[in-house]
Amino acid sequence: MNIKDFKNNIKNILIIRRNNIGDMICAIPIFKTIRKEFPQAYITVLADSTNAGIIECASFINKVIVYKKGDGIYKNKYIGYWSLFRQNNQKYDLAIALKIGFSSKLALITMLSNARIRVGCVPEKWHSLQFCYNLPVRGWEKWKSMHQIDALFEFLKTIGIEDPVRDMGIEIEADSRNKVEDFFKENKIQKDTNIAIVNISNNRPDSKWPIDRFRKFAYTLSKDYKVTFIITSTSLDKENALRLSREINGIAFYFPTPKVMDFAALVSESDLLICGEGGAMHIGAGVYTPTISLWGKAGSVVKWMHHGNKQFMIKKGEHANSISAEDVLEVIKKNNLL
Repeated sequence: MNIKDFKNNIKNILIIRRNNIGDMICAIPIFKTIRKEFPQAYITVLADSTNAGIIECASFINKVIVYKKGDGIYKNKYIGYWSLFRQNNQKYDLAIALKIGFSSKLALITMLSNARIRVGCVPEKWHSLQFCYNLPVRGWEKWKSMHQIDALFEFLKTIGIEDPVRDMGIEIEADSRNKVEDFFKENKIQKDTNIAIVNISNNRPDSKWPIDRFRKFAYTLSKDYKVTFIITSTSLDKENALRLSREINGIAFYFPTPKVMDFAALVSESDLLICGEGGAMHIGAGVYTPTISLWGKAGSVVKWMHHGNKQFMIKKGEHANSISAEDVLEVIKKNNLL
C-alpha cells in the first residue's frame, strides 16, 4: 500500500466504537490520531447511546451518529444500523471497526456502512464474515496482554499510522461547565478548598464499595484534611447518595448528573475522585484529576487500568469491600493527593 496515495484518497471516514463509557474514552487518542493524519477528512463516529455523550461535542469529530438499543423494524439491530446509515446518507471512503478482536456483529455492521475500505480484526480461524473487511487486521491475539489504548495504537498500524497522539483529554461542553459553576455558587463551595468526589455507583457488584465504607472513608479523611465532599451516583442509587450526603460528618453535597459530561465537568473542577473500577475512573483520567479506583475481581487490570498521572488503583481480594477506608487514606497520604 502506498500510504501517501492512500491518505490522499480518503475524504470521508467512519469510526465505529460501541459499548461503554470507558471504551469510548480509551478511543479518544485514536480519534485524535485519525484527525492528525487526515486533517481534511470528514470524520463520523458511530456510537452507542451509552457512550456517545463522551464525544458528542468533540472538536476532532465532525459528526456522531448514535445507535439506540431496540432501533429498527421488529427491534432488529441490523435493520436499525442499516437505517442509521441510510439516514446519515454518507459515502464512506474508509470505515474502521475499532475493536481488538473479531466480532461477527461488528463485521456485519461495518459491511452495512458500504464503505469502500473496511478495516477490522479478522479471526485466527476461518469465519464466513471475515470477508466483511477488505483491509483485515491480523495478529491481534498478542495485543490482549496490552492496555486497550496501546493495543488500539497497534491496530492503526494497518493503515500506516506509526506516530499516534497519546492525549486522551475529554473536551467538556460549556453547558456542563456552567452547571458546575452554578452548583458551586449555590452551595458556596470554594474552589481553593479540597474537593473530593465520591461516586457510589458501579454496574459491577464486586467493584462497588458498600455505603458504610464510603461513610467511614469520609470520617477518616476528615480527621486529617479539611474536605468538601460531593456525592454522585446513577439515578438507581440516588436515595443512597442523598442519605450519604446527609450522614457524612463534614461538608457534603449531592450533585445530580443527568449527563455524563456534567459528571466530567464536576470531576475536572475537583481535587480527587474516589470510585469503583469502570467508566468513572476513565473520566477522572480524561480530565486529569487524581483518581483512586476500587477493584474487585471483575475487569482486566492490564487492559483497562486508567492512564495518566496520579491515577491509582486498589485491588484486594475478590470484592471491593475487602478494601478499607484506611487503605484509601494511605494512598492519598503517600502520593500527596490532597
